[in-house]
Order: sequence, then C-alpha cells, then structure tokens
Amino acid sequence: MTKQLTTFFVTCICCLVIVQTTYAVNFTKFVRKATKVADSVPVHGADDLVKTMSKSKASREALESSVKRIVKSTDPSMLNNAVKTELRTIDPSLVRFADDLDKPSKEYLIVLGEGAKTCNKNIPDMMQRAKFLEKGGAETVTAIGMYGDGIAKSAMRVDSAISGGKLISPKGMRAVTLNDYGKLFTKYGDNAKIFWDKYVVPHWGKWLVGGALAWYLIDPEGFMDAAGNLTKTGLERLTQCAGEVAAMAIEGISKGAEKAIEKVVTQTGDAVERIGKATLYSFFTSIKGIAALIVILFGIAIMLPFTRFYVFGWFAFLFRKPRG
Repeated sequence: MTKQLTTFFVTCICCLVIVQTTYAVNFTKFVRKATKVADSVPVHGADDLVKTMSKSKASREALESSVKRIVKSTDPSMLNNAVKTELRTIDPSLVRFADDLDKPSKEYLIVLGEGAKTCNKNIPDMMQRAKFLEKGGAETVTAIGMYGDGIAKSAMRVDSAISGGKLISPKGMRAVTLNDYGKLFTKYGDNAKIFWDKYVVPHWGKWLVGGALAWYLIDPEGFMDAAGNLTKTGLERLTQCAGEVAAMAIEGISKGAEKAIEKVVTQTGDAVERIGKATLYSFFTSIKGIAALIVILFGIAIMLPFTRFYVFGWFAFLFRKPRG
C-alpha cells in the first residue's frame, strides 16, 4: 500500500512538472494572451515554429536581426531581461521560467510579443484580431514582429483580398491562405522582405491578375532567388498569369533605374572617347595643329592670375630700368 502511494505521488509530481514545463514554453497560450483573444482561438504553428526557424539560416538571421532591433543589444543578459519583462507583461506567473528557455526560444518569444503588439495596434477590434490570428497563425504574427507595421498592413491587405475573392490561385493549384503570407517571411527572412518591397508593393494590382500573387505565396522559390531578386522563371510565370506588359512593368521597377544609370555611364564614356579622338586628330597630326595648341594653351595661361604671373615673369627683365 505504501509503495503504491509513493508511486502515485511521484507520478503526480512528474505530471505537474511536465505540465509546468509545457506551459512555460507554450507559445500558443502566450500569443493568445499577447494578442488579447479568447483561449479558444486556434493558433497555427506557435509551438513548432521556433524549431522550424532554427533550421533555416535565413530565418535565424532575420530573427537575430529583429531581436537586436527590438532589444537594442546583443548582450545575453539584456535579452534575458527583455524576455522577463515580456513575460511579466503578459503573464507574471511565467517569469520564473525565463531562465529555462534556450536562446532561439527567447528570441522567438521577443519577436512574437512584438508582433502581437503591432497586431493589437493595427487591428484594435478583438473579434477581427481573433479571426486574423486564426487565419494567419503564429507565422504571420512572427513576420509582423520581425518587420513591423509595413508587413502588418500588407498582411491585412492580403487577408482582405482573399476574403473578397480577389486573391485567387491559378487553375489546378490549392487556395492560398494568410498563413502562406506569414510563412513567406518566417522561412525566407530578409530575402522575402526585399522581394516584397521591390516587386509586389509597387505593383499590387498587377500581381492580383491571373493568380500571380497566389502562385508566389504558395511557391516563392519559383519567383525569387537567394538575394530577393526576380528570377527568369518568375518573370515567365508573371507573364503567364498577368501578361507580358504587366510582367515587364514589374521587372522594370527595379531594372529601369539600373539600365538608366548604365546608359548614362556608357554615353559619358563614348563622349569622352570621341572628344579624345577629336583632340588627337586635330592637334597632333600636323605642325599647324601643334602650333594652334600652343597658342590656345598660352591664351588660357594668361587668362588665369596664377599662371599669368609665371608666364610674364620670364619677360620681366625687358621692363626693368638699367642700373646707374
């Protein structure tokens, strides 16, 4: 009997420890509390996202960069203090677990908390925020935490386009979701941010034609390279969906300036080359040309005060009075 009671109490204690530990790193509950929505709101991926992002170099770098911006320090002790402050604000009972979290989890918590604050600011209505959280999941909140108001407003724009039936997928592809938008940034980090700002934001309407944006959100690697630039395949897909004129306009927003600069440099180089050849053939191919060049240089020399002093200095003895 005593042995059975001992076993029972040990089992209860172990279960309690497991529950407490689970709750300590339960990011699903954390994001619900941070966004001030009901506990019944489903949140996709909150507890698994930190592991997923840890496996991707782009994700890790984006997360670390975001934390540095939010915490304004790379000092581990500052990060730990920021985590405790965040937990204290959301749920004071969780503060004691801060030291048990590993570095990636601490960084993820900071960014998730920042994303929740930005969501609360941009979507003040709790019911709308709950629906947004359910559709976008932890990925979208994290993306907003990493990149701020601009990505939050774009997320709301994507959500509105999906709800309004404007953001449709090409024939044969699955329907796009707000969660796809969040995954774009949590998986590809700064590369996705560069692409989004460079190609999508300036040409929002064109991307909605023929399901181009949905295709990009479902398969980002088919459109962009590792530096966030539009690929040849991506341009072909854009042409297929939105037409050649729209695709060239989207590509031109980034390449137009580069081509213009290249053209100016080329034209300037050509002009310099032509002037050089003209000078060579005008002055150095005959005695008359050389004489003309000397006269021109002499004229320029006497026009400038500095050189005029030295030029006429050679002839100063002609104007001196004889001694005695």
